[in-house]
Amino acid sequence: MLLAMLAFGGATASGAAFPGANGRIAYASNQNGSWDIYAMNADGSGKRQLTSDPGNDTQPSYSADGTRIVFSSNRAGNYDVYAMNADGSGVTRLTTDPGSDTQPAFSPDGTRIAFVSIRFGSWYTDLFLMNADGSDQTRIVSEGGIEETPTFSPDGQRIAFVRTAGPRKNLFSVGLDGSGLTALTNTASDDRQPSFSPNGQRLAFASRRDGKFEIYTMASSGGGATKLTDKPVSQMPAFSPNGQQIAFARGGSIFTMKANGGNEVRLTNEGGAQTWPTWQPLPGGSPGGGGSGGGGGTSSKLRIGKPILDKRRGTAKLPITVPAAGTLKLKGKGVKSSSRSVGGPTTVKLLVKPKGKTAQALAQKAKAKVKAIVSFARKGGGTETGAKKITLRKAR
Repeated sequence: MLLAMLAFGGATASGAAFPGANGRIAYASNQNGSWDIYAMNADGSGKRQLTSDPGNDTQPSYSADGTRIVFSSNRAGNYDVYAMNADGSGVTRLTTDPGSDTQPAFSPDGTRIAFVSIRFGSWYTDLFLMNADGSDQTRIVSEGGIEETPTFSPDGQRIAFVRTAGPRKNLFSVGLDGSGLTALTNTASDDRQPSFSPNGQRLAFASRRDGKFEIYTMASSGGGATKLTDKPVSQMPAFSPNGQQIAFARGGSIFTMKANGGNEVRLTNEGGAQTWPTWQPLPGGSPGGGGSGGGGGTSSKLRIGKPILDKRRGTAKLPITVPAAGTLKLKGKGVKSSSRSVGGPTTVKLLVKPKGKTAQALAQKAKAKVKAIVSFARKGGGTETGAKKITLRKAR
């Protein structure tokens, strides 16, 4: 019964949309019998099976840096939350409660995971938060209803989810401490599976307010909704990281369309059912709000952003975007050298701290010019370099 709900009922995960360039689309499929997690390129090519456990692995959701996937699985008996690397390696079990733990979603900073759980002798699912390592599992919503499909806002301040009270499902949002519970929709039909746009301004969701399940969007604060599809049953929307497309499920296949509807493309047709799409964010994109554009590529180069000055300390943080796993190194005349290893595509901030005569000049004159030189050695070979001129300033 629970598996049927997970497959096609109300308890379906929505893919979080974190800003970035469009990476791969992960999804669940039972094309080989049991449910497993797969990933493919945004055009449907390059399909790869990521899990192959005899149990059912479902409801994948990417981290904001695109390097991790959380999912639910009954490989150990009941459903629990697991995490793995984006290539399917390093599977780790995060929950072990006798109740079913499902529908996980990463926070934007990657430190926390929202999920729903049947615990405390109830058959209702409540909304929980935990640390990314599975510790500090805390119930944040328990209002007597059924909470489903949590997804973080891109700023990490709120969680949108579905709440069932009586015969109706509507969209709500809540603060991370459980305060500020707010109804976003109030219809007599089912509204489910919210997905934020990467700039946080819009919500995509599925609804049968017109008698059949279709995809809609509305402002993330609620209000009037715009219907995007007109062919049932369309569900499980997930914004692309660049905000220009939406992936969704229909009739056992994964599709994409423009963020304002139209230009639908079928990506899967493998037999069985494919569902629960979630879009991998990669460094290098800008968070659009849902325009009419198409794909958006992935970043393949080292990128150095605008330095963030700390005038109190006389230092700066330099945002650096890398396209793969490897080692970053920072050096420069009058700058303390540093290095950092990264496990995959991500953006990190390296500290630019003066030393020697540069530090003395900064203390005397309240400013000093430096040139930070950054090198990135890819795991498996290849090196890229870049530089950024920075005027450090120190408040007196």
